[in-house]
Amino acid sequence: MKNRCVHRRETPQRKAILSYLKSVKTHPNAEEVFRAVAGQYPNLTLATVYRNLNLMADQGRVLRFEINKEFRFDAYIKNHQHGICNCCNKVFDFFNEKISKYAFRKFECNEFKPNKVDIFYYGTCKKCESKKLR
Repeated sequence: MKNRCVHRRETPQRKAILSYLKSVKTHPNAEEVFRAVAGQYPNLTLATVYRNLNLMADQGRVLRFEINKEFRFDAYIKNHQHGICNCCNKVFDFFNEKISKYAFRKFECNEFKPNKVDIFYYGTCKKCESKKLR
């Protein structure tokens, strides 16, 4: 996380990008966001989408995380956990407040105080697991 104090004018494109992210639970990459929003703004470029997603991530308005060398974005910024399928890369949200609270409570370091914790579980989703059994 970089500088949360970056203030820029709230453009219609940025609002549309954030609105799209809030409307989905798929944790899209920049290209998926671009395809979803480009119809509303014919002059929108992929570079603009990348720039806005990274700006919002730097401001703490969206989560940005990497899966297989590709950034994914999530508009739900409150503490929660993610499950990532090793086969299809699908991302699942888990909302177990006890886990995040436990991670904060058990953290011990005199030289650092966390304000956020990201917890990722890696495994196999039901769909991919059932394909393996066939």
